[in-house]
Amino acid sequence: MFGGIDLGGTKIQACLFEANLEPGASRRTPTPASSYADLVEALAAQYEWLRDVSGDRNLPLGIGIPGWIEPKTGLSFTANLLANGMPLRADLSQRFGFAVRVENDCKCFALSEANGGAAAGYETAFGLILGTGCGGGVCRSGSLVKGSNGLPGEVGHIGIPMRLAARMNLPNLRCGCGRVGCYETLVSGPGMSALALAITGEKVTPDQIVTAAAGGQQAMQRVFDAWLDLVCELLHTIQLTIDPHCVVLGGGLSRINGVDLELSKRFSSLSREGIREPAIFASLYGESSGARGAAMLAIPN
Repeated sequence: MFGGIDLGGTKIQACLFEANLEPGASRRTPTPASSYADLVEALAAQYEWLRDVSGDRNLPLGIGIPGWIEPKTGLSFTANLLANGMPLRADLSQRFGFAVRVENDCKCFALSEANGGAAAGYETAFGLILGTGCGGGVCRSGSLVKGSNGLPGEVGHIGIPMRLAARMNLPNLRCGCGRVGCYETLVSGPGMSALALAITGEKVTPDQIVTAAAGGQQAMQRVFDAWLDLVCELLHTIQLTIDPHCVVLGGGLSRINGVDLELSKRFSSLSREGIREPAIFASLYGESSGARGAAMLAIPN
């Protein structure tokens, strides 16, 4: 068996996987927003639970985090966690007594879906997370594309085009990464709420926006349409830079009813004649996919 932990901005999901990587027992706990020490303790508690459930004190473990580990220094860079600039991997390895495999959570998601998931059989797959943050991962022939710094797929921190911002009168917001105007500021879950505030002046949650839009409320329909247009523009950028055969959607906003079909339809209008569009799918493994990809990190090569 293998253990996988998906660390997110609001939750820490631990899941036990059989040798065939089918998910078993899982547990979700809140992500501490108090201190880095509390974050390490919460991760340790989740791994202890996995050990107890599996009955294996040496359970192999992989962890996905919303950010990345700088290869030379080993320090974490995270926009939405209290681990920024901290040696998270080293601290966890010392705590658990073995070298913990840690990878970006979006890349773990992409790895899962490219191997037995919705992207199985596609040569180049892009996993796009739309949740507390926005990011992605690239897999080619089932293997992660790493790049020089482990950055391929960090599309949430691409700047929103001025053309689109001017046409839609979008706010120019500061991102958790320190830059201004990143896609993450408007296409993530909190970003959709920020979009609603800018367009309607109302403070509403993504669930409220989607429900009201589906019920025919015009103001929220404008918000949801603007969000869909922004995501389609991001998909266009992904196509121009990565040119994937398919895109798999993950994160809380990917669970909006029919969002994969709606994005596929809208994206068709952006494509030039003769250019093949990527297939757009919802994830096969859903909420457990990030943890599944993290568990795959622990499989011996």
